[in-house]
Amino acid sequence: MLNIQTARKLLPVIALTSCCVAIAPIGVRADSLPGFTLFSGVEPSNQLSYRLDSGNRNTTDRYTLNIPGSKINRLGAAQIQITYPEYYKGKFDDKAVEVFVGEKLIPVQAVQWDRENHTLQIDLAQRVKTKGEIKVVLNNVQNPDGGGMYYFTCNVKSSSEFPLARYVGTWILSID
Repeated sequence: MLNIQTARKLLPVIALTSCCVAIAPIGVRADSLPGFTLFSGVEPSNQLSYRLDSGNRNTTDRYTLNIPGSKINRLGAAQIQITYPEYYKGKFDDKAVEVFVGEKLIPVQAVQWDRENHTLQIDLAQRVKTKGEIKVVLNNVQNPDGGGMYYFTCNVKSSSEFPLARYVGTWILSID
């Protein structure tokens, strides 16, 4: 049986614990996956996952764009091309692009942001042959003033010997 003295000691602890549990989820707001998309025009098998640290319009953000290892063929990847729509008015920091395979940072040789053709081209210092997931991290991205859905398309080149880029998939980014 619970006596009055014990109940008085436990009441503040229970009150504090319930407040912490109620407040904790408020700080979490990041898009982590494309979710369930109806009528996107992109086959579900070609929809790539992503994570936005903020996902809010007119803020500085970090985009983590995932490429499954199953999408990279035996020739690997030497260059990653990201094409975005003309109506996307965000800004990229081409000096703050990172590429990871698992937890390993892959050296980036050059990043070219072609504003006129709406393309971000990432040349890797070495060709990546992996079955693991490749993560392209775009740091210091200035999100556009207007929210919306933005289709970022990913193409990969294996090497200069095979100059044709092959379609890997599409990230359907949602900015609030």
